Amino acid sequence: MGRKKLPKIILFMAGQTISLFGSSIVQYAINWHITLVTQSGLMLTIATLCGFLPQLLISLFAGVWADRYNRKTLIILSDSIIAFFTLILAILFSIGYSDMWLLFVISAIRSLATGIQMPAVNAYLTELVPQDKLISVNGLNSSINNGMLLLSPAAAGGLYSLTGMEMIFWVDVATAAVAITLLVSLKTVPRERLTADSRKKMIHDLLEGIRYSRTTRWLKQLLLFNLFFALMVGPVVFLTPLMISRSFGTEPWRLAAHEMTFSAGGIIGGIIIGIIARRIKNPTHMLIVSSAFFGLCTFMMGLSPNFMFYLAVMLPLGISMPFFNASCTTLMQLNISPDFLGRAFGLLTISMTSAMPLSTVFFGPLSDYVSVEILLLITGAAMIVISLSVIRLKDLRYPS
Repeated sequence: MGRKKLPKIILFMAGQTISLFGSSIVQYAINWHITLVTQSGLMLTIATLCGFLPQLLISLFAGVWADRYNRKTLIILSDSIIAFFTLILAILFSIGYSDMWLLFVISAIRSLATGIQMPAVNAYLTELVPQDKLISVNGLNSSINNGMLLLSPAAAGGLYSLTGMEMIFWVDVATAAVAITLLVSLKTVPRERLTADSRKKMIHDLLEGIRYSRTTRWLKQLLLFNLFFALMVGPVVFLTPLMISRSFGTEPWRLAAHEMTFSAGGIIGGIIIGIIARRIKNPTHMLIVSSAFFGLCTFMMGLSPNFMFYLAVMLPLGISMPFFNASCTTLMQLNISPDFLGRAFGLLTISMTSAMPLSTVFFGPLSDYVSVEILLLITGAAMIVISLSVIRLKDLRYPS
């Protein structure tokens, strides 16, 4: 890795990590608050829809913006939006306004800003990192992020138990301010600004990106794989806190232990990727193995007789996640033209975020009538089948 690029990479990753830490604390606290107060799968469904639908809608255009506008500016803008509205929410909670609908509103706003940020972050990384280092940096980034995710549940649990929601919102505002400051100080070559004529071509560019994904067979297969896989991931992502509170106990430390164990696995997985990155010849093969293993762990979680067994399965599930994310991201970064990269990541975000609300709309209310354990058994088995089906897709296994 070049000496000139390394400081920029460190500065960028540091800013994103700090931002993630604050955002994670808030998101954990919101989800736990809703889970512990309502014990309702329906309320979790509403919260999930607020957290994903805005991201789905904005992602259609966010990918185009990431290809057209300055990517660093888009990242700063999205962080600023989150910080501003979180500040308003912190003030409202501090003076006694703490209705549940406020949490739904802030989740929707955060989702909107995240939808702008994700394609820009993934595309911007290619401006800072040489191609032959992408998989290593993606794995390292995943490991660092999971390190923050390991700390944030403990921080969220402690703050939630001692001070309530308002202090958590103030922490998020502070971390966002630090992250924005770091990113502003990062000096990169500005991207070409849009002219009046090019703005008129925005919709054309969007349609061109969709057409590119339709005519590029391996990319279309990857997007469809992510769509179907994410449909099955819903219960393990959103309903496991409900399973814990119903089957093992409502103590906040259990929810914190659940998140910390998953994040610890993510750290381990990211470190392993960094060590073996040079031996990975085809990211698609890693994608197949990691997604099938994720499904197997999900199935085993449905068989958990006690909380310790549950955590023992959650650890390897967390280990598999960086492999999944790094392989998918690297596949796109290596094989997609830079002119289409932002739009491609926007479509990837759409495939994931469109599946999550659909999954939760179905499985969320169903969890009030069927145990979460049964849902994990069904979806875990389905994930294994979906993962192994990629073996038949030669275009995705050997993209060109």
